[in-house]
Amino acid sequence: MAVIAIVALTGCAAGGPAPSTGSVAPESLWSSLNRPRPEHLEGAARVSVSEISVLTSAWEGTREVSRDLGIQELIAAGLLRRRDVQYVERRRFAAAVERERMGLPIPRNAPSAGSSAGAEYVLTGAWATTGDSATLALRLVHAESGEVVSTWRTSTPAGADPAGVAQRAVGSLLAELRVLGRLPAWSDPIPSAAPTSYAASGVPLAAAQAFFEGLAAEERFDWEDARRGYQSAQELSTGFFEARVALARVARLRAGGTLGASD
Repeated sequence: MAVIAIVALTGCAAGGPAPSTGSVAPESLWSSLNRPRPEHLEGAARVSVSEISVLTSAWEGTREVSRDLGIQELIAAGLLRRRDVQYVERRRFAAAVERERMGLPIPRNAPSAGSSAGAEYVLTGAWATTGDSATLALRLVHAESGEVVSTWRTSTPAGADPAGVAQRAVGSLLAELRVLGRLPAWSDPIPSAAPTSYAASGVPLAAAQAFFEGLAAEERFDWEDARRGYQSAQELSTGFFEARVALARVARLRAGGTLGASD
């Protein structure tokens, strides 16, 4: 499989990371969090997630990162745990490649770009409300040609929770990959993780907010604050598997993983 570098699409947070608050976790805790990525199955499509716009006033009160970035990374976490899809990090990897190419200073604690096989498909879209309902409009684009492979819409309540919207996006993506003949058979240990229609995730907004705070810290490569945010999200909602996936990602990157291979 050819290894390619991707031109930067968006920049990383400028400057060094803000100092962490609170105590530093012992190495034994970090070791317990450092779980390898699932090994993808033969024939699994390589998929990246691009911008998912949140065109609604839902989730007001969330802070630290934009709702667009938050839902994008929730979807990414939902794919990263799977074996029937090979999730490909694109946004931070592309920025790191460009930074290294230009010889720019690397932010403190930032992982190296590494290398990536590149995505075959890019998922993008928007979630918007209309009255008491909302529509999640998604499209799958061929990464190399830019050709739109498929477009589809799915309904959700206007007050759908962030994790529920992300999980529905993952479920609908899997359905499209199945139609394309690009979804290997896999028995998901979390059957509700990718529903065929919208279902509330049970993850409260406070837990999603903690996830977003962890994501904001991860964006500035502040591993300790990222860990605290994601662990808080898990404590607020034990079924919040996306937070568990993000914790493992942070531990891998902190231990020397590269954005291309370990994100």
